[in-house]
This record gives sequence, C-alpha cells and structure tokens, in this order.
Amino acid sequence: MNLKYIIQILLVAMLLAATGCKKYLQVQPAGSYTEVQVFASERAVQQALNGLYIELSSNELYGAALTQTYLELMAQRFRVTSNGVTFFEQYQQYNYNATQARATFEAVWQKAYHTIMSANLFLEKLDRSVTSQVISEEKGKLMQGEALAIRALIHFDMMRIFGAVYSLGADQPAIPYYTAADAKAQPINTSAQVGAKVLEDLTTAETLLAGDAIKTSGILVNQDFYSGYRNQRLNYYAVKALKARAALWTGKKTEARDAALAVLNEGEKWFPWLPYNAIVGTSTPDRVFSTELLFALYNRALYGNYDNFFNASILDSYILAPDPANLRNTFENNENDFRYTTTWRLTTKPYRTFFKYENVSQARPWGYLQPMVRKSELYYILAETETDPVTALGYLNTVRNNRGLPNLAANATLTVELAKEYRKEFYGEGQLFFYYKRTNTAAIPDAMSTGVKTPVYVVPLPLSETTPR
Repeated sequence: MNLKYIIQILLVAMLLAATGCKKYLQVQPAGSYTEVQVFASERAVQQALNGLYIELSSNELYGAALTQTYLELMAQRFRVTSNGVTFFEQYQQYNYNATQARATFEAVWQKAYHTIMSANLFLEKLDRSVTSQVISEEKGKLMQGEALAIRALIHFDMMRIFGAVYSLGADQPAIPYYTAADAKAQPINTSAQVGAKVLEDLTTAETLLAGDAIKTSGILVNQDFYSGYRNQRLNYYAVKALKARAALWTGKKTEARDAALAVLNEGEKWFPWLPYNAIVGTSTPDRVFSTELLFALYNRALYGNYDNFFNASILDSYILAPDPANLRNTFENNENDFRYTTTWRLTTKPYRTFFKYENVSQARPWGYLQPMVRKSELYYILAETETDPVTALGYLNTVRNNRGLPNLAANATLTVELAKEYRKEFYGEGQLFFYYKRTNTAAIPDAMSTGVKTPVYVVPLPLSETTPR
C-alpha cells in the first residue's frame, strides 16, 4: 500500500470519526477524498482534530484499556476468578505473554501509533491550511498545540507501559518516537530519549497555546470550537500539568514542581474543588469530580463500559470489583471519605461495586467524561517535590479536606500517606499502576487478599514491532 493511499485513508478515517459515516458518505464516496479536499475548509480541519480526540477515547486507548480495565488490573485494583472465560487474570498475574494479553497490548500499540500517525499528518496538513489562509495563524497555533500535546501524551504512555522503570533503566531501549507522517520506521529510543522528546513537544505545545481562551475565560459551556468546553481538549493548563507529570517521571523534580505550581497559581480559579453537595445528598452525584478536571475525554462508550465491567448485575465471575477487605483497607474504613461512600455502593451484591461511571444523567456537563488529568495530581506532585515536610503534608491535607477527611498527624510519613492518596483518588483512571512503576514499589496490595504481590512493570514490546519486516 503506497504512502499517498495510507494518507488518504487516515484523513478520511479522522473525518468520519468526528462526524459519523452517514453524513459524509452521502456527500461523496470516501475513496474519492484527497488530503487537499479535507484541509480546504476550516470546518473540515476542525473535524479532523476532533477525530484525534475520538481516537484517544477508543476502548483500545483511554476509553477503557489505559484507564478503566487493564492497567487497573495490573495495579491489583480488582479481584478476578481464574475461570478461563474473561482472561482478566492474565493482566492481574502479569502474564503478558499469554495469548489474550499479547493481543490486548498489540491492539493498544496499533491504535496508539495509528493515532500518532494521524496527529503527525494533521500537523503537516495544518501548516498548509494556515499558509493558504484556510485557518488563521492564531487558530492554527491552538490546533497545532493540541495535536502536538496528543502526540506527546501517547508516546509518553507507551513509554510508561513498555519501557523500563525509569530510575533503573532510563538508558534502556523503550519505544520509537514518530514526528513525521512519512510512514518510515523509526528506531527504538531509550526512555531518556523519549522523555526528552515528550517534554520538548509539550513545551512547544504550551507556547502555541499561550492564547488559549481558558486563560481568561475558563471553562465556557458554549459551542464555539476555540473557546467552548476547553477542559475536554488539551488546553494550556492541561498541557502544563502533563509537563509536570512527565518531568516527575523523568526525575526532573524541580521542573515538575514549577509546572504544577504554575498551573495552580495561574489557573486553579477555573478548576474549583467539587462542592460537597454536588456528590453527597443528590440524585445525580458528580462522581468524576468534574470541576477539578483539567482534561477529560468525551467517552461515548463510558456507560456501555460501566454496564460491561462494573454493573452490579454482572455475574461474580465477570464483574470487576475489589476484594472487600482490600477496599476497606484502601479507604481506611473511613465512611467520611466521599470518594468511598459515593463511588462504592452496596446494592444487590454482598460487596461494594464501582459506581463512578454509572449513567446518572447524560445531560449533565460532566456526562460521558473520562478523567485524564486532575487538579489533585498537581497537589500530590507538589507534596512529593517539596523539601519542607510541613508544607508537603499541607498539600496532601488540602486534597484530604476536600474529600471529607481531617488533616494528617504532624508526624505522618509523607511517602506512606502519598501512596494511600493515589490508591484512593484514581480508581478507574489508570494512574495507580504508573505511580507504582515510577516509584518502583517492590510489593503492592494483592487484589485477591490483604497480602502483597510483586509487580512486573515492563510489558514486552508487541510482536509487530519486534518481528523483522
């Protein structure tokens, strides 16, 4: 298949993902599209960028695999039965070479690099649209910044999954990094090389997004492409928060602290803590804490995934649910923590099940939102990178106070309390496995009991990448 045909397929796929097949097929057969046509109008360029976000929210990426399911199983979030039906135990047991696990990570890899290719293609064609004045330079910068951030985000998480524990093997081969849409195979970069390129892309994206409307207007609930629902796009503050996350992963603690602090100093007013009455004592609890989300994907499969994985009506041998004792231990059996009492409920089963993504109201502004970057993570980064122990505990206490919990004791051990917070805060979001891997935690709570398990942090590269072509 030649490159031009590949490009046309990617462009059409991006457009159809953003708009739905029927409308476009009624206008013109997909096979007759060219890259010139796709980028000949501002509306079409917008739809192509939307297509990238829809790719991110696919179940092979952040719609399920990298948030709700497989990474959570690898973090020992859920107990599973070894019945040979669901294959969930393959991820929980770190049996990455098992048939189903290999197929899963192959699908993750393929979708990730397909989306990276689409982002690179978008960036290449966007330049031409700006040059030809289809898109203004100002609008072009915003869109370019978002696409660069998408490219960085995916590469970063592929490195976090398939690369070594950074503190032990930054110089070991990890993944390829693609910056062009020329379909030429790229060499495997080390984790250090990937990390540097991620931070470079995010820094460039931050500069391009300097004119983002979110900086002056916050989260506008309107239909304007460039100012509406900015927390559902990789906006200026979300990109800086990702920089903090990536800097911390690569051992650049000062840079991580500076980026996290800048987001909170400049933009926290746009991301207020969720009010208590928005989650407790209401028939439509906002269990994703939407006001605090710097970036979330609109996940059209969110409620279907809830029914497939977490709904209390699922048989015990299929449902993703934690060991009851483990869950109580995670939340220290504290009923005041409304991450516990509102998200984990007793209904038809003799144990609590996960309600975070239950469909309580599609019409709410937070309907269908898959959390990607939270304000609370910035507080955790500040706590970890702060040299003064009193100030560090203060950052944790800020989050705790906004979750219904009192201050920690003055002599509390920061590392212990920080690990507890990661376990409580990020259920169904895929972040706990990465926390364990970044800190190279040797033993983590076993999903099947109150004991511990030795994790295997490095997922083998897919055969499609390692098999000679």
